[in-house]
Amino acid sequence: MHNWYSARELAGLPGMPGTERAIQLRAKRERWEGQGRLGSKAVEYSFGTLPHETQVHLIAASVSATAPEPLPVIELIGPKCDSVLASRLNQDQRSVLTARLAFVREIERMSQTISQQRAIDSLVALAKAEQLSPYLTDRVQRANDRKTSERTLSERTLKRWLSDYRKHGETGLAPTRRQKDMSLPAWSASFLTCYQRPTKPSVEAAYAEFSLKHPAERPSIHVVRRFLNKLSAEARERGRRTPQELKALQPFKRRLTKNLHPCDVFTADGHKFDAEVLNPRTGKPYRPETTTVLDVATRKAVGISIGEAESTIGVLDALRDAVQHGMFAMFYVDNGSGFANDTVREVVDRLGGEMTHALPYNSQARGLIERSHQTIWVNAAKKLTSYIGADMDKHAGTKVHRISRKQLRETGSTRLIPTFAEFMAGVEYEIETYNNSPHRGLAKFRDPLTGKLRHMSPNEAWDAARTEGWEPMVAPAEVLNDLMRPQVIRPTRRGEVTWSGETYFLDALRDFHGQEIRLAYDVRNASRVWVRTLEGDLVGEAILDGNASDYMPKAMLEKAYEKRESGQMKRALDKLETLTGKRVEMIAPCTGPSAQLSAEQLAEAQRFAQLAAPKAPTFEIPADPISKYHLWNQLNDRVKSGALLPPEEAQWHDRWPKHSDYTAMQRMFAHAAQARA
Repeated sequence: MHNWYSARELAGLPGMPGTERAIQLRAKRERWEGQGRLGSKAVEYSFGTLPHETQVHLIAASVSATAPEPLPVIELIGPKCDSVLASRLNQDQRSVLTARLAFVREIERMSQTISQQRAIDSLVALAKAEQLSPYLTDRVQRANDRKTSERTLSERTLKRWLSDYRKHGETGLAPTRRQKDMSLPAWSASFLTCYQRPTKPSVEAAYAEFSLKHPAERPSIHVVRRFLNKLSAEARERGRRTPQELKALQPFKRRLTKNLHPCDVFTADGHKFDAEVLNPRTGKPYRPETTTVLDVATRKAVGISIGEAESTIGVLDALRDAVQHGMFAMFYVDNGSGFANDTVREVVDRLGGEMTHALPYNSQARGLIERSHQTIWVNAAKKLTSYIGADMDKHAGTKVHRISRKQLRETGSTRLIPTFAEFMAGVEYEIETYNNSPHRGLAKFRDPLTGKLRHMSPNEAWDAARTEGWEPMVAPAEVLNDLMRPQVIRPTRRGEVTWSGETYFLDALRDFHGQEIRLAYDVRNASRVWVRTLEGDLVGEAILDGNASDYMPKAMLEKAYEKRESGQMKRALDKLETLTGKRVEMIAPCTGPSAQLSAEQLAEAQRFAQLAAPKAPTFEIPADPISKYHLWNQLNDRVKSGALLPPEEAQWHDRWPKHSDYTAMQRMFAHAAQARA
């Protein structure tokens, strides 16, 4: 609406002449208040001096016009609005507030031209006549906040909205909503005592126990269920879960690794393999213990170790494999017995790094290494028939267990359980596959082959860091070998020193009889140990059973065997003579055929003679892949020198290089040779 209208704008309206000239003459005759329009010769007439019929039409036309959409509620803060309360309104309250505010704004706009009472009356009349603008018409029902669509505007309602807005701002227009009653009933503590237990009883079981103990204050089970639904998951499960399991329902802090470089942090953990493997020592099925060392920045698996249980030996073996890629600054591990010991801490200190332990019962802090167990080891175990994880079918697992044990009893081998060599070949494949697969925890880049964006793999992240100028700090092989040998203090007597149930000998130890020395051992080679003084000076290498020899010479033993045999035979003859009363003679063995034997008896005797005769040495293939690799190299050297191999040796020499064990051993020895170089 406007306060001033020209004759052209008023011509033809209700209560007005149809021409501008007639309006000008009437205005002059009735002395209408007028003023000159700025920038024009036209005369404008005041809205208050116009006839009542014309005013009503102008008001209706103004309200019926399409109004623009209002600004968001949060920006339409009234003079006394509490912004904190406004932010706590839900979406339903905000929609009602916005609809009521539209009518408040319309009344304020109309009040600039006419009185507030007349503006309210006009809106009420137009609403009853259904002549409001489409914008206001759509908001009448929402502003009334009623489920029925028959509600319309009233003078009292509009005045109440105006009063609430002027007293409390926008929040005064918001309807009140009934909130949940979050007060604790008197019986809640007694019921939760029965419900919040580690045994996780059902609601019915807890309610039955609660009813027996407290029959007087017993509510219905439906009231109990509604009470439990009001509680948060954390509050409801407290007591039913341990504090460690309850962390799955609690907020957490996400650790970022964007600012780390490779080898800044190594993290390690042990994992019991979820499938059975044949033990290389005993030939019996067992579950290997895998120890994995992960580089946090690139997620690369830099070191692994396979053992029978989590131990210091396995940790040092995995750490030795890891530091060949680069020296670490921090070693982040848990409080397991394989990590929390003086031996590992001593080696870490000598390497110049720092070992940090995670808080007890806080495996979420080491989510990277825990997730790698699923990606590498659990997925690898599920590829084997001998998988015994929790999600393995019970009947299928029982059948595999029964058949494999039967085959082991009858034949000593089974194809249902992989050998250790097959297991190690699969481990190398899984580690290589993991390090070359995209990891969602790493940055994205555009694949040069496909042109698509994807996450980097651990190896690609490692190479990208080197491209940017980072280089790993790698110690020489001889230094690593010395540092990675753990040391213990042992007493020595008469040139001998004992360790791990074995005896080692070094002649130079005669000067240290009765004293204590430092003994350094290799976790992968038990054939020798390195002896140092307490001050750290190297004394030498002590050899396993270095001073051991046969208790008696073999020639003397052979003579003793013959003498014992002759005595036993003589005593047997004397016993026969005593029993029979006849002379018994022992006939010397004869190489010629006996004339007293028939042809069948002679053939039978010759057959037994062939079975008893010493057999020619046969070609035996070792069981472990390392011995196989050494044997193949020996045969290969003979072939290169021009020697002819027997048929069995030649056949195995040609076939074994096609086996996966040969490829795995060749890669392992090549990697070791590069490390020594």
